[in-house]
Amino acid sequence: MNRKSSLVWTAVAAVYALLILFPVLWMGSMMVKPADVMFARPTEFLFTPTLANFNYVIAEGFAWNLLTSFVLCSISTALVVLIGTPAAYAFARFEMKAKDDLFLFILATRMGPPVCLVIPFYLIFAKVGLLDTFTGLTLAYLTFNLSFYVWVLRSFCRDLPVELEEAAALEGWSRPQIFWRVTLPLLRSGIVATSVLCFIFAWNEFLFAFMLGGDRIQTLPVAIPKLITAQGVRWGEVAVVGIVALVPVLTVVLLLQRHIVRGLTLGAVKG
Repeated sequence: MNRKSSLVWTAVAAVYALLILFPVLWMGSMMVKPADVMFARPTEFLFTPTLANFNYVIAEGFAWNLLTSFVLCSISTALVVLIGTPAAYAFARFEMKAKDDLFLFILATRMGPPVCLVIPFYLIFAKVGLLDTFTGLTLAYLTFNLSFYVWVLRSFCRDLPVELEEAAALEGWSRPQIFWRVTLPLLRSGIVATSVLCFIFAWNEFLFAFMLGGDRIQTLPVAIPKLITAQGVRWGEVAVVGIVALVPVLTVVLLLQRHIVRGLTLGAVKG
């Protein structure tokens, strides 16, 4: 690629990035805009910043909702990895009766629309006392993320060369030793990439948290509608919560970026 073509593609990428980031940049400006210039026409780009929007969000307890979402998503994702990794490996490597039917059954739990699944969850949780509890929401998030995790990670397991495991077996290693010392290190990037996707799905989830949560357990997406008041939508505070909600996800992605890229491309190129 010559220099002229490189400059053209760089300009195209810059314009595309600007279009993608424009809503975030606009929300960033709304965070510190006073209410009287929020929707001024023409738009005022020069104004005196205010922290009133931040003060309102803190006073209304959104920090607790943020912490609840982060802890809930982290624990549910950790459980998904703990349970789903051996399950995906078993589906990829072991022969079992009606394996394809069982795998399709697991995957089918992800195919149904959430509104159809949340009603049975609500009825069951109401019977066993799990409504508006941290345990109940953790189990719900675990359920709808586990099938996705197993489905994606199984493809990663199938792309790994089975010859490495056979060589370890010839050395006298047991199946658990092969899994922990050979397969698991090779799957690390795939596990990270898939678990980050599960974390994001749980972080953005609204319906399950709204129906199965309550006053005690309230995630950030469920708390945002509180900013719609009788006086109207508090757009400045909505922008603050929106930007704050991006921070944990962006932090996780940036910290694990190398593993995510490797995981998403695992098996894409075969020698």
